[in-house]
Amino acid sequence: MIPALERDDPGLQRRIEPFARVAISERDRRIIALARRKLGGTSFDFGDAVRALREAVEELIPAGRIFVLGAAELTPVVGSLVSGVGITADAEGVVLVRMEHGGRRTTLGRFSP
Repeated sequence: MIPALERDDPGLQRRIEPFARVAISERDRRIIALARRKLGGTSFDFGDAVRALREAVEELIPAGRIFVLGAAELTPVVGSLVSGVGITADAEGVVLVRMEHGGRRTTLGRFSP
């Protein structure tokens, strides 16, 4: 399957990849899984997702923190400075993304389970 391309701004592209096919670290997978469990499968907004992500990072990484990695259409991108994996919101809800050098954003999938 070839990833779809979307245009956010002129000259800025982001790829949409199926989450299962995207290579992210085992640490990032554990953090995402814990944050999703903290949300409990209930309806949540971006603020709730940021809180759950922050709590998961603090539990799994000694002195761990989340950072603003960039900006998206509706919200900032918040996540790991090391891997570039984070979350943001779009018109359909909270999404998992990877920010790359130069501002390119790859959407990895929905943040909700």
